[in-house]
Amino acid sequence: MNLSRPLLKAISQMKFVHPTTIQAATIPIALEGRDICGCAATGTGKTAAYMLPTLERLLYRPSSGIPVTRVLVLVPTRELGVQVYQVTKQLCQFTDIQIGLAVGGLDLKTQETVLRKNPDIVIATPGRLIDHLKSTPSFNLDAVEVLILDEADRMLDEYFAEQMNEIIKQCSRTRQTMLFSATMSEEVENLAAVSLSKPIRLFVDSNKNVAYNLRQEFIRIRAERESDREPILAALVCRVFKEHCMVFVQTKKQAHRLHIMLGLLGLKVAELHGNLSQPQRLEALERFKTKTVDILVATDVAARGLDIPGVQTVINFVMPVTIEHYIHRVGRTARAGRAGVSVSLAGESERKIVKEVIKNARNPVKNRIIPPDVLEKYRNKLEKLEPEIAEILQEEYNERQLSKVENQVNRAEKLLKGEAEEKRPWFQTKKQRQEEKNRLDSTFQKNKSDKKEKTKFKGKSKEAPNDKVSDELSKVALAQARLAKRKHKPKRINTVREETTTFGGKLGKKQKSFFGEKNDNTKIRTIKKSSNFKSKAKFKSGAKNKKGGKTFGRPQQKKNR
Repeated sequence: MNLSRPLLKAISQMKFVHPTTIQAATIPIALEGRDICGCAATGTGKTAAYMLPTLERLLYRPSSGIPVTRVLVLVPTRELGVQVYQVTKQLCQFTDIQIGLAVGGLDLKTQETVLRKNPDIVIATPGRLIDHLKSTPSFNLDAVEVLILDEADRMLDEYFAEQMNEIIKQCSRTRQTMLFSATMSEEVENLAAVSLSKPIRLFVDSNKNVAYNLRQEFIRIRAERESDREPILAALVCRVFKEHCMVFVQTKKQAHRLHIMLGLLGLKVAELHGNLSQPQRLEALERFKTKTVDILVATDVAARGLDIPGVQTVINFVMPVTIEHYIHRVGRTARAGRAGVSVSLAGESERKIVKEVIKNARNPVKNRIIPPDVLEKYRNKLEKLEPEIAEILQEEYNERQLSKVENQVNRAEKLLKGEAEEKRPWFQTKKQRQEEKNRLDSTFQKNKSDKKEKTKFKGKSKEAPNDKVSDELSKVALAQARLAKRKHKPKRINTVREETTTFGGKLGKKQKSFFGEKNDNTKIRTIKKSSNFKSKAKFKSGAKNKKGGKTFGRPQQKKNR
């Protein structure tokens, strides 16, 4: 590839030899400055695909003058932002290109200091970027020459649509835009129509299939035995999948409970979900990457984009909402040609998605059965641990309530002293934000009494065994209902006619594509060849008329001399 020596040196040091399919397709086109709409499966090297041509262009930027931010990379999650930042640092280690990171959860003042210097590349999540655009002086997007939207479908899933439109408006109109997505939904197509200009579409893989080296297994759970999910999980991680295993759950509450439960069983376990602070999330991810812990219990925050080397097994405690979410979850293992195993616990309400997985599977799907005596053994173990788990949860709840009261007291003291809390501006009013949240929240219609946590542990009767995962299953059902409603929603009508009108007011012909023109020329050549004898006869007999043009029809009479 036509790349500079500093980048080739960094690539060789990272031990990359051959480019992946998406990299070989993207890099030459991106170097020409064209807009790209790329669709490729997870784990195919999309980060290097868009970052290498961007860095190549930055090497030839003007050396003198005021530093300006020329590249903006938008990512949906904080962890993915940190990962893209680390990969970019490695790729530009032999250059003088400056990189800035602006994601939620990390120190605000440190990020402001970095952004004031206007680094060449800014990697950000949408919310934190808008916060800095409104609050950080001397930082803007007027000079952005390259805009990259990574995991665009996930950003729209996370309801960043309004924020992304606000960011795109502030970028330069003459920019180059590269949009990458694992799946091409209608929402992504609409975003591409707004943000891209005459894009080249690269569909390497529509991400409808799992990795070829992945062995898929399912464990059937009967309708009356939903309470067996926790004993089954305990049996799997204690007996079979002891090393480098990821467990995916649907809710933060369930992730924390499993973290406590597996810890009490003597396993080295970490948790990753939205209730943790950003340093805690990064620390958990780092401990799992360095194999300090063997098991990582995570929500879907870790299901997309994260490249964790050496993941051997993925366990789905509850089946995800859609087949696309399932593919992303199991895509954490069997990456870059390695082998991997996925084990999914499937109840009666999840049979539809299991059938869909089996239908799309390229290799035979296995059915794993846990021996009854083993299941009974771990069921008894967890029953003995239940009082200890409840005690830990109660202590944590009390600590949260105490810290809540302390925060309220500190806020009141500041108000009494006249120290007003600094309000950071936002592009939406408070009312607009609340309306958007209410519109998008799938659980908004639920009774408010279900959300109250005042009597969550206090005076609580013993929970029925089958109710322990009911919250997870209800969340999945609500998400599936929301997606089905969106799928059956009527599409927007086209507001532009297919034909183009000319300035004279007459209706012009529809503009043909380059490839259509090629086909037409080929047809014309074929017709000419087939009627070659006719054309020769015409050219021999054809003479010019009085006005200088050729006559077609009867032959002209010879002039009398």
